[in-house]
Amino acid sequence: MVVRIIGAGAVGAVVAEKLSHVADTAFIIDEGRKERYESGIMLNGRVLDIPCLTPSSASYADLVIFAVKNFSLESAMEEAEPFIGPDTILMSLLNGIDAESILSGKFGPERVVYAFITDLSSVHSGLDTTCFSEGGNIIFGEKNGEMTERICAIKHLFDSAGQRYAIPDNILHEKWWKFMLNTCFNTLSAIIDADYAAISSSRDFIRAVRLVAREVQTVASAEGIVLSQEDIEEMIRRVTALRDHGRTSMLQDVEAGRETENRYFAGAVSRLGKKHSLSVPLCDFIQIMLEARRDVLRSN
Repeated sequence: MVVRIIGAGAVGAVVAEKLSHVADTAFIIDEGRKERYESGIMLNGRVLDIPCLTPSSASYADLVIFAVKNFSLESAMEEAEPFIGPDTILMSLLNGIDAESILSGKFGPERVVYAFITDLSSVHSGLDTTCFSEGGNIIFGEKNGEMTERICAIKHLFDSAGQRYAIPDNILHEKWWKFMLNTCFNTLSAIIDADYAAISSSRDFIRAVRLVAREVQTVASAEGIVLSQEDIEEMIRRVTALRDHGRTSMLQDVEAGRETENRYFAGAVSRLGKKHSLSVPLCDFIQIMLEARRDVLRSN
């Protein structure tokens, strides 16, 4: 299988390393980054032997994986377009709940499978990623839950590569579950500067998580998605099992002075609250507080 990955950060590098052992794998980059990227994308202290291709050297791929941040998706689609042929499968590992609809709008829903990655604990700086977990767990499937030929093909690829995965019956529910996790844990950890070890040892942090999660439940229900109390407790169990010094991607972005996905997490809950005339004051508040922390850091 010919696999092209756009995004060589904490997600893209980890997934690419596994797939490169069993598939024709390369990163998609723009011309401006070519020289810098070819100096070496590093994972756990070693340079990955994975080529970097620009749109000018594109040929059609069997699978294109988007592993960028939400605010980079529009430019990523432009860079990836020359690699996308009539039979190319598109998989997004972006956080949030919007990427598949955006990809479908540009390339057609028939090309898009639904996916996200979880259980990935890593620290990323520049072109260097340190991964504390076993490569993350990719959750994927068709929007309607059907076990199609292309889902079976990706399953075979992941089996061969040793990439952990799951194919749920209801991928939309699972995406909303991950969205709830991101909104609660990423945002709160970025506000108070907490790594996974700190998160797992703080009862008050988990109390705050439960309060924010209830607002996500509320807007999810308005969107036709049922998130149960057990979903909340499983989310908490999953994250607090990461007792290392890995940091959420949003916390790393804040520390590095990079743009965050705040508007795609708590901001998305606020947007959906307005859409359905629902009150979500905690998500409104933490969205503002995160921007306040970024302002303070920038001024120092």
